[in-house]
Amino acid sequence: MNEKWFYGRVSTVEQQEDRNALKKQMERGKNAGCSRFYWDIQSRTTEVRDGLQQLIDNLQVAEKGAISELVVTRIDRIGSSSKLFYTLMEVLRSQGIKLVALDQTIDTESLGGELTVDILLAASKFEIKMLSSRVSAERKHRMTQRKSHRFAPLGWKVVCDRYVRDEGWCVCLLEGKRCFQVWELALFIFEVFNECGSVRKTCDVLNKIFGTPSKVEPRTRKEARKHIIDGEKLDDADFSLSTKNTFKRYPWASLQWSPSGLKNFLVNPVHAGGTPFNVTTKSPSGKQLNHFDKWDCNWDTHEGIISREQHEQVKQTIRRNTNNRWVASERVNPFANLLKCSNCGGALTRMSGQTQRGGNLVNYYQCTYFSLGRCDRKEMIRSDKLEQQVADLLVKEATRLSGMVNFDEDKREEPAEVRELRDTLAGLERLPVNPFVEKAKDGIREQISSTLNLNEKMTTRSLLVREELSQMFRDRDFWDSRTPDDKKRILNRLVRRIIVDRRIVLGIDFL
Repeated sequence: MNEKWFYGRVSTVEQQEDRNALKKQMERGKNAGCSRFYWDIQSRTTEVRDGLQQLIDNLQVAEKGAISELVVTRIDRIGSSSKLFYTLMEVLRSQGIKLVALDQTIDTESLGGELTVDILLAASKFEIKMLSSRVSAERKHRMTQRKSHRFAPLGWKVVCDRYVRDEGWCVCLLEGKRCFQVWELALFIFEVFNECGSVRKTCDVLNKIFGTPSKVEPRTRKEARKHIIDGEKLDDADFSLSTKNTFKRYPWASLQWSPSGLKNFLVNPVHAGGTPFNVTTKSPSGKQLNHFDKWDCNWDTHEGIISREQHEQVKQTIRRNTNNRWVASERVNPFANLLKCSNCGGALTRMSGQTQRGGNLVNYYQCTYFSLGRCDRKEMIRSDKLEQQVADLLVKEATRLSGMVNFDEDKREEPAEVRELRDTLAGLERLPVNPFVEKAKDGIREQISSTLNLNEKMTTRSLLVREELSQMFRDRDFWDSRTPDDKKRILNRLVRRIIVDRRIVLGIDFL
């Protein structure tokens, strides 16, 4: 029996919770006769999505002819990348499946249909760039005009582009019969921090005072990756599984605090009368929060609840606190940002250390998500055992590579997505010249160039890493004779990540 499958996507959780947008897409797919539904709650610029990847995997293993159509509401529900779109199209063509967009008339099997798709993708990509440009320009304008951001931290609200104290009532404590306005609660948090002297201890005290758990409820990996719904269960579908179990903030949830969230709250200049800018930096994996010493700030934009001197004292306390994760240790950590948990994918960090009789310091690494209740890997791995296992794996890989006769790889054929893009470009070249066609051709040429450059860099880098690894680790003594600084430089040059399961190193992914 020929089935119809549906893929739906919205960009944010708020779109689903406030407007039920994803559920409405699913209902339209059900009315179109679809029997299975895949979904994601992620931006269209995100190319790696659980729901879309499950869809592609299931299409590849499905019996040919069992599925007749893949239905979406619009092309941009799949994404704004030509590479991503044609990767999916290659799977659909190999299985003889037709792509149907409910709100758009497209025919991907004809030259004109491919042109229409390319123009739609180019327009979507242009829209994203224009939106990003407008947001960046607005932020610069607000910084120049000394205006507030559109969102305010706990204790504040935005009125006429200025931060003002939030005087709404927030919580009452039975002990002492003390009631807090929102801004008074923010000030109370600073008082507790001054008494405790550390972020983690302040978290424990606050969670105890307000009766909130110090850990979030654990989630299973199976639930976190469930992005498939059968047609019979569509009415009972729960899309909340796509959200992470993180600490939510008042007024959307309870007064529950995590160490990282509390640290960001304490160092926020808004509490001292300043407005921060350039807080985040773009990276390949998304936005990264800069260290608070690198933030730009407009001071004296409003009246704070603490003085600027108190604000600097809070930051200095956090810098001096050797028990938190935001202060650099004097001892070099060769495995920084490389250790990953095999269970949840989270990073392993140094949680404690112990000095041995010989004076050597042994550190213990544990999954970061265990303390948050999102991973059940409680066991810690000792730094000396970790080094021993990593060195053994490096020597083993070097021995394997040194036995290979030649490192040169045969020239590979162009990737399938590049061949697909070249065919589309050749078809566009035969069409009459007009601005839309030229824009589509420029977009395809850019996709081809970026894909080829990335593929060439990855191949060259892989060859260099393999040769360097085979030269270095032919002898185990090479690793043992290196200093911690040398070990860190070597690992950062050769290794992408080290997979750890409890006290065992499962493997190493090389660059």
